[in-house]
Amino acid sequence: MKFNANSGWAILAGLIVSANVQAHHSSDPHFDHDNPITVEGVVTELQFVNPHGYVFFDVTTAAGDVMLWRCELSAATSLSRRGWTSKTFVPGQHIVIHGSPARREEHVCFLSSFELDGGPETSRGARFDVNADELTAATPDEGLRPATLAGGQPNLTGPWVTLSFGMGSRGFRDSYEPTPAGLDARVGYEMAFDDPILRCHIVNVINGWNHDRHVNDIYQKREEITLQYGFMDFVRTVHLGMDDHPAAVIPSTGGHSIGWWEGDVLVVDTIGFEQGVLAHRDGTAHSDQMHLVERFSIDPEEGVLTRDYTLEDPLFLNTVVTGQDLMAMSDVPYEPYGCVELSGENNIRPE
Repeated sequence: MKFNANSGWAILAGLIVSANVQAHHSSDPHFDHDNPITVEGVVTELQFVNPHGYVFFDVTTAAGDVMLWRCELSAATSLSRRGWTSKTFVPGQHIVIHGSPARREEHVCFLSSFELDGGPETSRGARFDVNADELTAATPDEGLRPATLAGGQPNLTGPWVTLSFGMGSRGFRDSYEPTPAGLDARVGYEMAFDDPILRCHIVNVINGWNHDRHVNDIYQKREEITLQYGFMDFVRTVHLGMDDHPAAVIPSTGGHSIGWWEGDVLVVDTIGFEQGVLAHRDGTAHSDQMHLVERFSIDPEEGVLTRDYTLEDPLFLNTVVTGQDLMAMSDVPYEPYGCVELSGENNIRPE
């Protein structure tokens, strides 16, 4: 089966449902979904940003006081693919919002649906323009996309969108077993306050590549390959033609990557990580001893980019972690993420 426009719609429709469910679940630490509320007022501003947009509006109380509220939306990149724009809400509109209250801050909510100027109720996941650019798996066209580049390298270039989000990287979940040191490293971690995403951080190079449905991009040169993550604008450079890593690597989120070709498979070996979060839900950590090997390959029939990976961390993990995720060519290009965190006190640990 090839991933044409129709098959892409079928696959990604399921991913949209899964992504929406997961998004609601991941907001549980910040919003009380068991006690829904309805609030109405007048729109003052729309912040159309990532990782979450926010609509701001004035609410007039029975006593005549005016309170400024803000309610959380999905990411701007996700909204734009469903036809939303920075003008979907404009100052002066009357808005009724159905949603969930914030757990730690007043006058803040999670928007589930809304009504504008007396119009119909519209869900958080609505598409305003049926012709809006939705991410689909582009039809492979051998005539337009050569299998190899001029220098002979297999062609991995272009924009890629995940086929795995909502399912997680295959084999990754529940495949790690922390050492005593690894258990100590996650003591006190709470996703509601310590999730690196709250600080506009990619978390790590594994799930950052597969996060949400932001478009990744791959650029190839003879001596290096650039992996441009759609999530958090993160960039990795894979150095080709190097037999070994430098003796002294400055630890970083992305570490230091060298790569080589084994036939049509790009093998990427990475060390030099700084200690960080491996699983952002439970706080399982990785140490600066983490060693990651990734294998990127394209199925010539379906045009799917597969990343298989193996992760070892003798300091924090008793097990070798293996996993796989899948990408398809995107019909829309990579666009900058531009993280602007507006969650405020709701995501800050109470003293």
